[in-house]
Amino acid sequence: MHFAIAGVDASPIGLILWGIFVGYVFTTVGAAGGILAGVGHMSIFGLKSANTIKPMNQFLTLVSPIVGTPLYLREKRIIVPVAIALGLGGITGALIGSTFSSSLLKDMKTFQPYFGFFTLAIALRLGYECTQKFIDGQKSVKKANETFGAKVKELKAAGRMSELKEIGVNFQKIGVQSTFTFAGQEFKYNTIFVFFAGLIVAIISASLGVGGGFLLVPFMTSVLGFPMFIVAGTSVLSILVTSATSISNYISMGSAVDITFLAFELTGVAIGTVFAAKVSKYINARYLKIGLTVILFYIGLKYMLPLVGISI
Repeated sequence: MHFAIAGVDASPIGLILWGIFVGYVFTTVGAAGGILAGVGHMSIFGLKSANTIKPMNQFLTLVSPIVGTPLYLREKRIIVPVAIALGLGGITGALIGSTFSSSLLKDMKTFQPYFGFFTLAIALRLGYECTQKFIDGQKSVKKANETFGAKVKELKAAGRMSELKEIGVNFQKIGVQSTFTFAGQEFKYNTIFVFFAGLIVAIISASLGVGGGFLLVPFMTSVLGFPMFIVAGTSVLSILVTSATSISNYISMGSAVDITFLAFELTGVAIGTVFAAKVSKYINARYLKIGLTVILFYIGLKYMLPLVGISI
């Protein structure tokens, strides 16, 4: 099937299947959906315009927040004040990043290495997070993950999954210095710090044309020390605001979006999102990071190596 605006021929079934994969990965780990969407658009389906690829990537990242957020909220696996702080900082950041990228990264020769650089950097960081040394230093996070995982198995066996929310996110204090508990462990964070982190992440993610989960997940797990079980849901909620802002700005600056092409992908993403939101709680957080590390490392190399005359 020919897609005139995208300027490519593609199989609708192939677009749906790719969408399922993107939706599953993004919802399961709260990251890499936009990165994978970009790889699909550039390397699998062959879109040639960087400024068309960016908003189309971000359209795909909107499905998981819309479909997955209610599922995470019911289980109290979203730190709502954190998501709001990230989103508020992200509005300004998304406008800055998309404006910068639309004018300075409009050619694929400059956009792909930029895309690869950030992807590779995150892959290396996540690789470190998979080491035993890092895991041993995250005692409260490890305890919360183990408690939550054990409770999931217990309630599933007893047919009482509705009780899962009792050990979910519960706030003790909300303000500049906020405190909440999850699975019996206490966590603290500074709201202003989170706001500015959202601003910086949005600048980078909007310039790349991605949702920002691949930056938000390491920030929340490594810097804030939050358990992976609540990071994924918090990430997708904050991405909803920043991606919508970035998409609107790209379109206002003249970026073309192929709605028909996106419709097939979005169908697949919706399917992958619902499936992943239901099964992600049963998957070990460390395995999620290992898988994401491998994917991002390969993608980063793929777009960086051509600078030195090597291709993979």
